Amino acid sequence: MTVSERPATDAAVKGPPLVGRRTRLRPITEYDYEYLFVLATSEEIGFRWRHRGETPSPETFTQHLWHGVLAQFLITRKRTGDPIGQVTAYNANLRNRSVYFGMLIDPALMGAGWTSEAGALFLNYLFTIWDFRKIYIETIDFNFSNFASGIGRFFQEEGCLKENDFFNGRYWDMHILALYRRDWERVAAKYLSQLPVDESSPTSSPADVGA
Repeated sequence: MTVSERPATDAAVKGPPLVGRRTRLRPITEYDYEYLFVLATSEEIGFRWRHRGETPSPETFTQHLWHGVLAQFLITRKRTGDPIGQVTAYNANLRNRSVYFGMLIDPALMGAGWTSEAGALFLNYLFTIWDFRKIYIETIDFNFSNFASGIGRFFQEEGCLKENDFFNGRYWDMHILALYRRDWERVAAKYLSQLPVDESSPTSSPADVGA
């Protein structure tokens, strides 16, 4: 048996990284529910996110938090462990190999470029763990500017639901974007090479990270 024919050992197989230079993804626990409830119903975000301005009870919110979800993580600051948002994959179609992606960021950090690191970590996680062909993103017209610069380079616009959502006295278009596996693989190697080598394992804990 040649070296190339030898089966991979446990040490040679690593999971996708959940730690970047400034952010870390960790599983959501029941202790995070209050933070996520306050964040999702905040004045700045409530009308943009899942409930579109509704104010569900904490019990209803918790039930909806996991409805249709394939995987999701809390986004935290790498240095302090403080929560700053959430990434979620939902409505997975394993037959046709697609899934929807959502990301929620603390309003105080909106526009901070480094928070996109958490989104990239999660997209890589989804493409690594599952054989998805593409990952969908739904974005209403007044959020579309967050993705506009990536259209044609990373994302493809596959559809637009005209005047689909009502808000503030008018109807807004809903854009359906897709990130194809081939487009992610084109940029993934360069992105992943910039991650901290000693903290690339998803099993590392906050205690492993220096201040």
